[in-house]
Amino acid sequence: MNGETPEEGREVYGMVAESGMVAILNKSEIDQQIVTAHKFPRSIARFHKEGLAMVTLNEQIAQECIYALPRDGKVIEGPSARFAEIVAHAWRNCRAGARVVDDSGEFVTSQGVFHDLENNVAITYEVQRRIVDKNGKRYKADMVGVTANAASSIALRNAVLKGVPKAFWNTLYQRARQTIMGDFKTLANRRAEAIKQFVAYGVTEQMLCEKLEVGGKEDIGLEHLVVLAGLLTALKDGDTTVEDAFVKNTAVEQPTKTAAPQNEASTAGHGACAKAARAAASSAVPAGMRRVDPPQVPTLTDCKAFLNEAGKDALPTLKDWRQHLSIADQIELDKLIEPIEKAGKNDKPIQPGQIRIIMANKKRSTYTLDQLLKQFKVEKIEELKMGQVNEVNEWLASKPL
Repeated sequence: MNGETPEEGREVYGMVAESGMVAILNKSEIDQQIVTAHKFPRSIARFHKEGLAMVTLNEQIAQECIYALPRDGKVIEGPSARFAEIVAHAWRNCRAGARVVDDSGEFVTSQGVFHDLENNVAITYEVQRRIVDKNGKRYKADMVGVTANAASSIALRNAVLKGVPKAFWNTLYQRARQTIMGDFKTLANRRAEAIKQFVAYGVTEQMLCEKLEVGGKEDIGLEHLVVLAGLLTALKDGDTTVEDAFVKNTAVEQPTKTAAPQNEASTAGHGACAKAARAAASSAVPAGMRRVDPPQVPTLTDCKAFLNEAGKDALPTLKDWRQHLSIADQIELDKLIEPIEKAGKNDKPIQPGQIRIIMANKKRSTYTLDQLLKQFKVEKIEELKMGQVNEVNEWLASKPL
């Protein structure tokens, strides 16, 4: 019998029989779930009621329903994996899961599955994540596992949010955003709490303002709180890193500075390349502003001494020196710089982002644009100053729809 022993033949036969039994039991289980789903059909009204109760239960839950990731200099916001879990739970009569289908080569591929038992609609969604570093070396086993779990979470989220029509869950998502934003009465406290949470990740107030493209902490509005909550969720879930979300963005937004080669000399602030970079940067300083070369390794004491000597003229130089300081010293330096910057920014023209926020708040107010312009004595909204932004928003909020 082709060289096979009876024992070998029986072993193969037993494996086939066992595999077939598992398939039968699995099919029986799904059939029973479909019967149960038809016996207890879902209610769309109940889905909205239960989903709304969950996403708005408290601010922390609402924050976990949203993620935000930096892409090409912009921040992309969307519903998170936690939000998809709530949607699946409230939708009922469904099966959902995710698994790794391939981890060979440079990518790991995970597949998310959503099966609406009541309507007999099944959705699958695959997500790939790179598992090699910039040198083409494969990650270690534990890092491959972490990456695979992240890919599976994203694949499951995508499958669920495709399986349940967006028209049904979009209202829940918007209510979660509103819960995060709060109103103007809670804005100051929520803004301070958001900044505090980012400090634990080494993200300073200045880094947040640069990411949001605002002049200072007071310019962080209600819509910005949603973006900050999404970034915080992405950091917690491992979807992004502080370097990807903030540091790389800062480097891209400073094209006028000549970058030094990425070696030990440039990293530590030593060598001819680093000095040349600082010299090139100093040539771009406007007239009347001071920028000088720092000591070989600038310290917080050096920064304080130069600030006392030069005042506001020291700011361009101090921003160059800041990158050489520790996170703790950067935070301390930011506290010294903040009041100086704040004193000069109130007379600056209003920024496009602030105009969008004001127009959004106007839609929620009974005041018209003409009334707004007359109240603040300008002919067009672009003539407003940064120092008037909070006053305008508070005025609009005083007469809601």
